[in-house]
Amino acid sequence: MNKTKVLHLIGGGEIGGAEELVLTIMKLLDKEKYDPHLICLCHGPFVELAKKEGLKASTIPMKHKLDLSTINPIKEYLVKNKIDIVHTHGVRANLVARIAAHKEGLPVATTFHSALRYDYNNKITSIFAKRLTMLTNKHTNKFIAISNSIKDEIMAMNVPANKIKVIHSGLDTAKFTSNTPKEKVQKELEINPQNKTITMVARLHPVKGHEYFIRAAKEVIEKNINAQFLIIGEGELRSELEQLINKLNLDKNIIMPGYYSKIEDIYRISDIICVPSVMEGLGLVVLEAMYFKTPVIASNVGGIPEIIEDGKDGILTPPQDYKALADAIIKLCQNEKLSQTIAQNATQKINNFTVQNMTREVEIIYDELTE
Repeated sequence: MNKTKVLHLIGGGEIGGAEELVLTIMKLLDKEKYDPHLICLCHGPFVELAKKEGLKASTIPMKHKLDLSTINPIKEYLVKNKIDIVHTHGVRANLVARIAAHKEGLPVATTFHSALRYDYNNKITSIFAKRLTMLTNKHTNKFIAISNSIKDEIMAMNVPANKIKVIHSGLDTAKFTSNTPKEKVQKELEINPQNKTITMVARLHPVKGHEYFIRAAKEVIEKNINAQFLIIGEGELRSELEQLINKLNLDKNIIMPGYYSKIEDIYRISDIICVPSVMEGLGLVVLEAMYFKTPVIASNVGGIPEIIEDGKDGILTPPQDYKALADAIIKLCQNEKLSQTIAQNATQKINNFTVQNMTREVEIIYDELTE
């Protein structure tokens, strides 16, 4: 039986939630039926990570977001490798890969990982990105939304509901391989084991809501709660966030070690995980924290309410409301029984968000596209 050759295209300039999802799908596809390929449109670490996993991966770099000169090289790749399906992820891929696939008469699947209007720092850029995406939506046969919230975003681009399939992102627990002793991690990060550790795991981007986490930390410290705050991640906002921390005199209370590859060690040393995002497609960090039985406080936005039932397996707070976030942190710090109950209830949710289920649903779409 001939295998179905699927080409995934993504920016790949960083390793975020979208890249991790693509990598997981490529690894878990039934190799008896599918032959996955990857093209990154930016130089970055993702292509090398994919190669280390034994996957077929290469880079066709775009000089800028409107670099249409990459269409022909992509088209040549499609022909040379006899690709059957093109699967795009992100604005860059949607622009050039959809056009290349259309020229070759190939079916296209597009996954939307986020709401475009929150991916950019200014409104004009986000509107431009949305219109650019809408320009080639007509070349996509099937749209995949990682949550019902994202489905609504796609429908707002005049895409009919029957062309959209909601496939919740799954949690790849196989990637959690580290068992570094808790004490060693705490020592490395200079964390006081006597205090509560309140953690945020996210790239340093405005949509993730770090400002509200920092301001909430100030409120908590002023209430004389013995807590320290940990920000894991790297990105464009580092200097701005460091200035805010300095301004609020929180230098001794907030630790920012940057990117941390063995993220499982971070969940194990944390008492609470906060996800104060302004918008979140689904919230992979929420699922990861649930898996490690670490109670979660998250914004009531995007796909997060599709995971968390407020008060039962997590706490939901209004977005951009640092006082509400602080109150929730204090509540869990002072009520150990509530923290344990929430964490225990949350573990039952993980079974609904497995990477195996996610990949099987993607395979069904591939089969429909090649019928």
